[in-house]
Amino acid sequence: MNALILGDRNAQRIFWGQLISQSCDMVMSVGILWVLTVQFSPRWIPWFIGIGAVPHLFLSTYSGKWIKKHGALRTVTAADAFRGLLFLAVGWGILYVRTSFKLLMILLASTFVSNTAGALFNPAILSLPVEMMPPGLKRDKLTALLDSCFSFGSVLGPLVSALVYSAVGLGGLLIVNGISYFFSAFLASGVKLSKRIGEVTPESLDGGGSSASESGSRPKSTLQVLKSEPVIFGMLGRFLLINLFLAPIMVFMPWYVKNVYKIGIAGLAALEVCIGLGTLAGSLLLSFTPFPGFSAWKKIMTSVCVAGLAYLAFSFSKGLVFGSLSVGILGFCLGLVNVMILTFFQNSPQPQDVPVIMGVVNLIGVASLPISMGIAGAVIEYVPVKSLAISCAVIMIAVAVSFGFIPGIRRIA
Repeated sequence: MNALILGDRNAQRIFWGQLISQSCDMVMSVGILWVLTVQFSPRWIPWFIGIGAVPHLFLSTYSGKWIKKHGALRTVTAADAFRGLLFLAVGWGILYVRTSFKLLMILLASTFVSNTAGALFNPAILSLPVEMMPPGLKRDKLTALLDSCFSFGSVLGPLVSALVYSAVGLGGLLIVNGISYFFSAFLASGVKLSKRIGEVTPESLDGGGSSASESGSRPKSTLQVLKSEPVIFGMLGRFLLINLFLAPIMVFMPWYVKNVYKIGIAGLAALEVCIGLGTLAGSLLLSFTPFPGFSAWKKIMTSVCVAGLAYLAFSFSKGLVFGSLSVGILGFCLGLVNVMILTFFQNSPQPQDVPVIMGVVNLIGVASLPISMGIAGAVIEYVPVKSLAISCAVIMIAVAVSFGFIPGIRRIA
């Protein structure tokens, strides 16, 4: 176990709370998608995902201001408590729903409401290491551990969701998830922040630390922050491109399993588990030891490049073993990239600007998926899938090379 978790009670509380709640949330999500597929129609899944993305879009510029006003820790605690109450109520309510139409409307409404809280929670949890710890190895390790919580959920969800769903049903999944969110909120409420460390707190914004208010200036808007930080703007642009051209692999994997490997759904499950385990391994590795070697941007560039090469290898794969190995390496590199990019966005801006940047990071992560999948769905009828996969991989390698052309990037350690 990481020494950070053993020696820091605050980090323990945040880590265990998020590990449990994120894992239960993923199990619940898989259960909901299964219900939508079986009881209704797969055509409702894009609607479900799209409705969940809407609050992230509309709150992207507001979330940073909210976190600046209330603090990252308070936002995380309140959002988890709210979602705990929501899922308990919805889980209990659908036990008494008698019509399919009402169930569908409840599921669509619940994803909108829960993602409204999620639109505040996501940038807050990404800003929390800055609020909890001073710059350095401990902060970076906490970021890696929090990222591993999301990766662990992506592995656990597909593995146990069918078993749990069979045991407790959809209502039970929602209730269990609600309890997990309450547990996470309870643990977070016990975290004690040091005023010296708390750089992204309401107190710091009122003059109790290094903040914009000390210099007499007002908090900057999202556009002002991006204009004043060309390196951050360039990194965000590359982060967007990576997400746009990586997301279609969710379409490519089932196609390769069916048409190239010529096997059943077990092959798709194997690919999903391999990419999930790779991502988990990459993020966990950085929670134990820093990435050795050269400057931060070169580490990111190298990891994205290797991920692109693994993507390319998958696009040429002809069997499950080679395909699984390729996506496993891809996932491992993405685990490294996720942590290093988040660490970059935590350490490079002024502390009071971190919530604003994380709001944009959250928007890119959420909004890029439906955009990318929509484009892939539109062109896949006219472009061979294998050619499309190769093109996405090559573009991702080109994006990796372009990191070296971001203005001012070479001055960043």
